Order: sequence, then structure tokens, then C-alpha cells
Amino acid sequence: MVTADTKEVEAMNNISYKSETVACISFQVTGGEWLEAGESELIRIQEEQEIEKELARQAAEQAEKERKEAEERAAEEEEQRAIEEAAKEEERKAAEKEEAEALSAEAENALAEEVQPFGNEGWIYEVSEADYAALLKIVEAEASGEDVTGRMLVANVVLNRVKSGAFPSTIEGVVYQTKGGRAQFSPVATGKIERVRVSDTTREAVERALCGEDPSQGALYFVAPAYANPENLQWFRNSLTLLFAYHGHEFYV
Repeated sequence: MVTADTKEVEAMNNISYKSETVACISFQVTGGEWLEAGESELIRIQEEQEIEKELARQAAEQAEKERKEAEERAAEEEEQRAIEEAAKEEERKAAEKEEAEALSAEAENALAEEVQPFGNEGWIYEVSEADYAALLKIVEAEASGEDVTGRMLVANVVLNRVKSGAFPSTIEGVVYQTKGGRAQFSPVATGKIERVRVSDTTREAVERALCGEDPSQGALYFVAPAYANPENLQWFRNSLTLLFAYHGHEFYV
């Protein structure tokens, strides 16, 4: 028998059951939402981590790429510098070679000019411009008062000395030779040789001597007794052999 109290108790139980059911559902729903929310966060974190890893990987790849590119650029620059240095070295060597060739050509030209004969082709001596000038001046200084033959004899003595092997091997060397600090020709010692004006007669005498005309009998010395220092004149006559005298000069070997 169901009484009013019984119905009331059942009603209250139903209400309680329903409340518990709602609470459970609410818990389940709430728990489910929390659980779903936790999984989403985990997934989001994992995705972010994956993105960070990918970005780090890409950054590392980019850094490695940039490092390799920098190394390649450095190698290319070094190679270019080496090429440029080699080119500069080649240019320097070429310039040095060109300069050396130019100097060699100048030296050859100077040598050619030095031995280039002056005057007519009949000369039998190779005479430089300096030699020719020295011979003209010493003949003029020593024999300006002589005729052509007297002047030619002075030129012959100079040329004989060049050929002898006992004196310098060039005309200029013979004319300006010194021994013991003393010049071999007095006009050189006094400086007169640099003040003379060469005459046509002297030029003729020198030309004839250079062409081989030689009446000197091989004389290597001459002296003008009228103007010589007595001691020097005594040395000539005591130490040398007199060959002949011509006008104001005596000639010796």
C-alpha cells in the first residue's frame, strides 16, 4: 500500500537521483571539457614545438648555407687576389725586362757611338769622339807653331803609345795619363789643352795620321828642348834613345 508518505519519499528520491544524475553529467561534461581543453593545449604546444624545431632547422640550414657561401666568396677573393698579384708580378717583370733592354740598347748605342769613326773612311784606327777631340787638342797645344808634318809627328807619338801596350789603350787615355800624380803631357798639367782653338792645319795633320801616314819611326816620346825643364830634358837624353829631331822637337824611344 502506498501511502502519501511513501509517494513523498519516492518523489524526493527521484529528485535526488535526478540531481545526482545532473551533477554527474555536469561533472562528466565539465570533466570532458577540461579533458578536451587539456588535449588541445598539448596539441598546440606540440605544434609550437614542431614549428620552433622547423624554424631552428631552417635557421641552421641558412647559417650553414651562409657560412659556405662566405667561405666560397673568401676563396674566390683569395683566388682573385692571387691572380691580380700574379698579373702585377708579370707586369713588374715585363717592366724590368723592358727597362733592362732599353738600358742595354742605350749601352750598345753608346758603345757604337764611342767606336764610331769620325772623318773619312780611310782612317785605320777606331776612334771615339772623345779620342778625336783629345788628339786634336793635344796636337794643337804641343805643336801649334809647327807645320803639318811637325803636328802629325805629335799625333803619331800618341797613336804609337796606344798601339804599344805599355800605355793606355785609347787616345784619350794616353793624352790624359798621369804617373805618380804627374801628367805625361805638359799642356794637360797646365790646363792649356782645354783653352786651345783647333786650327785647320792641326785637323789636317790629325786626319793624315789617323789614315796611317807615319814618319815618326815608332817614336814614343818627344820633347821641345827650348821649353823643357832642364831635369826633364836630362832624363830624356840619359834614359831614352834619340831617333831624330824635327824643327823644335826631338823624338825618342
